[in-house]
Amino acid sequence: MSTPPKTWTRRAKGSGAPSNDGARLLGPLTLINTFGNGLFRVNSALFFTHVGDMTAAQFGTGLAVGGACGVLASVPIGWAADRWGAPRVLMILWLAEAVGILGYTQVHSFWLFLMLICPITALDRGAVVAYRALLAKALPPDNVVQARAKLRALSNVGVGLGAGVGGIALAVNTSTAYFAVIVVDCLTFVVAAAMLARLPIAWATTAVATEHGHRSLGVLRDRRYILFSAICAVLALQFGIFEVGLPLWVVRDTTAPRAIVAVALVMNTALVALLQVRLSKGSENIVGAARLGERAGWLLAVGCAVFVVSRSGSAISATVLVLGAALLMTIAEVYFAASSTALSYDLAPDSQAGAYQGLFQSGTSIATSLAPVVMTSGVLPFPIWGWLTLGAVFALAGTSLRWIVRERGH
Repeated sequence: MSTPPKTWTRRAKGSGAPSNDGARLLGPLTLINTFGNGLFRVNSALFFTHVGDMTAAQFGTGLAVGGACGVLASVPIGWAADRWGAPRVLMILWLAEAVGILGYTQVHSFWLFLMLICPITALDRGAVVAYRALLAKALPPDNVVQARAKLRALSNVGVGLGAGVGGIALAVNTSTAYFAVIVVDCLTFVVAAAMLARLPIAWATTAVATEHGHRSLGVLRDRRYILFSAICAVLALQFGIFEVGLPLWVVRDTTAPRAIVAVALVMNTALVALLQVRLSKGSENIVGAARLGERAGWLLAVGCAVFVVSRSGSAISATVLVLGAALLMTIAEVYFAASSTALSYDLAPDSQAGAYQGLFQSGTSIATSLAPVVMTSGVLPFPIWGWLTLGAVFALAGTSLRWIVRERGH
């Protein structure tokens, strides 16, 4: 006689169902964790090249290899979050990442860096997946769109504050200052993990209603969700514009002053944080969310066209056009975040939130890794047709989200 699949159910009392208290606790937890991320991110390149005795090429290679490990870890860790509970898995990942990051203080060679960056990046990308799976269960359904938007805004604020404080270490530029950054970043993971333990659902057993093998493979059989993740990965190439494309474009192909790059980046960071909640309205259902994604694609396309126009003209006109394109792409970024987040949850079964978020996040991670290459090899060498082609791809990808929704019968 075959044994029926084991099933876990939530405890009726103290099960930690989604509550406003839990949502409120996620705010400071997110702020603290992302503060550490911003703090370390702004210092990492100089730390590893100046203190860790590595070349810039070795540092970039390590990041690329680590990124590949992160992509491979996303789906398995998502499955683990479904199997053992997102809060438990996230707590373990954050504590393990804290230990790993502390190990960076001992890096003085490329090979030691490579041995650390691979598991740490896997832990970090896995933590993002577990965090997103946690939100699927921790946020109250009556205002989930607004709650997600507020958390995204807090994430941007946290990264911005961390980067600002991290600038002090850059100015000091000593080994002690960089070591202090690493220790503080490590502590943010520990504090966030301790706060996570206070969530009402932290120790509740998550519901599992299917066999493990079926759960792990279910997302890989969902062709529409795979297509949705691929489309979002294409739209996520936009993140390479602010990081790589805009600075190089301004310096090499326009008459705008270089300082405009900093202005555009500050504007992007501030507006993304300020507009998250307001521009997320309309993503309460998948039709509205897909409409926002389509809007994002077309705004990105128009922004690419404006970049082309900024190539000719005076310094003043180039400045206005570059800032105009940056503004359009910032609004598109907010629309894309609202759309992709809502659809990544709404198109996935609740019982497999971790596995589905793992697949979605792996696509985004691949796009983030490829975006600099796309900008430097596929767009910037072809000043007109490179931007226009990229814009057309964005428009097509955004429009495709509406098709996916219709295909699902909504």
